Amino acid sequence: MTPVKVTVIIPTHNTGEDVMVGLTALRKQSMPREDFEVLYVDDGSTDDTVAFLERELADEDNMHVVPMTNSGWPGRPRNTGVARARGEYVHFVDDDDWLSPRALERLHARAEETDADIVIGRMAGHGRGAPKAPFARPLERGSVRENPVLLGSMTVHKLFRRQFLLDHELRFDEGRVRLEDHLFTLRAYLLAKQVSTVPDYTTYHWVRHRNGKHNISYSPIEPTPYIGSVRRIIALLHAPDTHVSDDELRHRFTANWYGSKALKRLTGKGFLGQDEERRAAWRQEVIELAADLPAAVDHHLPERLRVLSRLCRSGDHEGIHAYARFESEVRHLPKVEETAWQDEVLHIRTRTSLVRTDPETGESTPLLFRRTVRETPSGKKRVRWIWQPPAPLDELPGIDPALDFTQPLKKAKAQGLVHHKAGGTQLVVTTGTSTLRPTPHEADPDLWEMHWTTECTIDPAGVDEISGPLDPGAWHVCLRLNVGGWLSSPRLPGVKLSVPRADRPAVAERHRSAPRPRPHPLQGVAKAAVPVLRRVLPAAAYLALRDRYRRLIAFDRRPAPVSAALEELQRAQQTPPQAQALSVSSTRRT
Repeated sequence: MTPVKVTVIIPTHNTGEDVMVGLTALRKQSMPREDFEVLYVDDGSTDDTVAFLERELADEDNMHVVPMTNSGWPGRPRNTGVARARGEYVHFVDDDDWLSPRALERLHARAEETDADIVIGRMAGHGRGAPKAPFARPLERGSVRENPVLLGSMTVHKLFRRQFLLDHELRFDEGRVRLEDHLFTLRAYLLAKQVSTVPDYTTYHWVRHRNGKHNISYSPIEPTPYIGSVRRIIALLHAPDTHVSDDELRHRFTANWYGSKALKRLTGKGFLGQDEERRAAWRQEVIELAADLPAAVDHHLPERLRVLSRLCRSGDHEGIHAYARFESEVRHLPKVEETAWQDEVLHIRTRTSLVRTDPETGESTPLLFRRTVRETPSGKKRVRWIWQPPAPLDELPGIDPALDFTQPLKKAKAQGLVHHKAGGTQLVVTTGTSTLRPTPHEADPDLWEMHWTTECTIDPAGVDEISGPLDPGAWHVCLRLNVGGWLSSPRLPGVKLSVPRADRPAVAERHRSAPRPRPHPLQGVAKAAVPVLRRVLPAAAYLALRDRYRRLIAFDRRPAPVSAALEELQRAQQTPPQAQALSVSSTRRT
């Protein structure tokens, strides 16, 4: 068995022709074909997915289909892929996602450069959020104990050293197990000697299908098995081979899953939209989990979840529901005060307010805080900000410590973001100091509203130290603010960015957020004829006909040669700066 550098493992189930999105991207990888292989491990599809893949891959020497009986979950297909892999490294990909053109090349190079057991590439979300914090700065030869920010990326869409998985018998749970990716990834993190990231290139495009179409693990989430998986994840922190000995760190790790996977199940419109029987079941499971966790864990929760945890520890079903109804509509509301161009850099000054929007009227009212002042023994005055929740939450015994928002208000920092509309990449832009500006409430001067002012700068030549120039296309400009766990990233009203495509050949050589591959260039009658041609033509003849048609319509465009790209770059550098500048429209442009 001839080894290769990387094996890409893709579980499939009733994927059909939708698999072409990811397959098209794999065919465009910059890594030579002889250096990687692709295993489509089919979990007992009941449609023509296997036959379609076999026809499609008939002339692909490095891509194979592995049929198996149905297990109902991606765990067994992934284990099968690892067992059959020839790669020194394996990369797990879902059948509805895709890789950017240089993903395998960049990930493998990073693994070799840093001798890492795990390499995590920057992700872009399509219809869903993608983790950002793990890629805020480069990480090489790190560990999760020293870099808990890695807990922000718990999916298995990463590059793993195959021998590392075999040495530690790292396998996925087989069968229907919720959070199986978290169980696998946490154990891998805790056992890995070194973890590295690729923060300057979007390697993975993560897709959410609203109806769960062909998703191998799509099914309604049941409270008991789901919280059971949360308990198993927390138990890993106490297991002999993955024990986290430091109490403070173990409580911090525990709070990550208690908060994000248990308490958050009792919040938001997803919780409120269920019938009362299911809401009660969720409340009871989380209440029982809270009773089994040390109170010290709550210290590591965001303040908004500390309030909820206090309600759970009190067994207050009505209070939990009332809190969910209130805080599901809490957000910040930004306004653009000024925009200006200076030295080809866009400056945006904003003011934002912490509010709750009434779901029925659409009116926003500020969250209110009471200001208390206490003099310390040294004579200094200490100001505290106490959130004033709606009744009856303010009357819950023992709730007062959870309502102290002094630190989150003080630490809250607005961050400017740019989001590539087509590619999905989201980048943090240079953002100045966020200044908290409390304002007395008009109706009650003893209560205060919270506002922040900040300024963002966007340089099209490079929004940060690692990402390089912005890719061509439309970019949304957003402002992210996290106050005690109330996190939202609304778009800035009246600001829209567009990066010109004049230097496209040069950009193609260092592309960072590939547009979604187009699997079906055919239209009308021609598209309808595809299934007929597949049935009547031999596989080789069909593939030859397809490739000829694709070349005819320039479907499979290749990047310009390096020499041509350099020539185009030189011409672009001679173009007046005004022709290369970003365009911006604003309600208050200056």
